[in-house]
Amino acid sequence: MKAVLLALLGISLALQPGAALQCYSCTAQISNKDCQNVKNCSQTETYCWTSRVRAIGILKLISKGCTSDCVDDSDNYYLGKKNITCCSTNLCNVSGAYALQPASTLGLLPVLTGLLLWGSGQL
Repeated sequence: MKAVLLALLGISLALQPGAALQCYSCTAQISNKDCQNVKNCSQTETYCWTSRVRAIGILKLISKGCTSDCVDDSDNYYLGKKNITCCSTNLCNVSGAYALQPASTLGLLPVLTGLLLWGSGQL
């Protein structure tokens, strides 16, 4: 009898609709603190995304939301940069922390680290 009850409980739990993903959502905000609106995504939207755009090194805009298809991406333009990050757990796009650094700065970091380690005799 216990086995039947456990089987029925398992089946009822499996048939319960899953809770929708929750993501932070906003459009073209200057500050991440203005991007803290919680949105219940549809059942087909399985990713949270964050888009950061920097134009001319001055204007920085952040947008967030839900989507059914997401790919981390980064594009450099003549006057700016766009960076998209994706995640798939509730409210995982809370941070706008992925900085939009110039490619030259990011490229120099491993070189400088290697030189520091080499100079200290750790390499």
